[in-house]
Amino acid sequence: YKGFLESALAPDEMLTEIRVPKLNMTGWSFQKFNRRAQDWAIVGVAAWKSKSDSGVALVNMGSTPILATSVSAAVNKGASAADAAELAANEAEPQSDLNASSEYRVHLAKVLVRRALEQATS
Repeated sequence: YKGFLESALAPDEMLTEIRVPKLNMTGWSFQKFNRRAQDWAIVGVAAWKSKSDSGVALVNMGSTPILATSVSAAVNKGASAADAAELAANEAEPQSDLNASSEYRVHLAKVLVRRALEQATS
């Protein structure tokens, strides 16, 4: 994946399988905000949390999905979901478009990261 609607596959290549290993003792959550159910997410967040590690990714906060390593590091050091969520936009430079301003995307990212982390740890 290179960017919006831009695949890394060559014209003669085809994706035939994706394997996602089951993670034992891991909570996870996917949160997204969109105006209507069939719309692209204005901002999306995927989060997972195990006893010793965590991960958070943001979509539509840049031209490609972003790993929010500062959020994961804060969670791994014991920060609350609310405190870690405040770091959500540190690694992103969202663009404004007809759906949302960059400031609104930052706000949504913080809210959705908090919700995702709370759900992943519950």
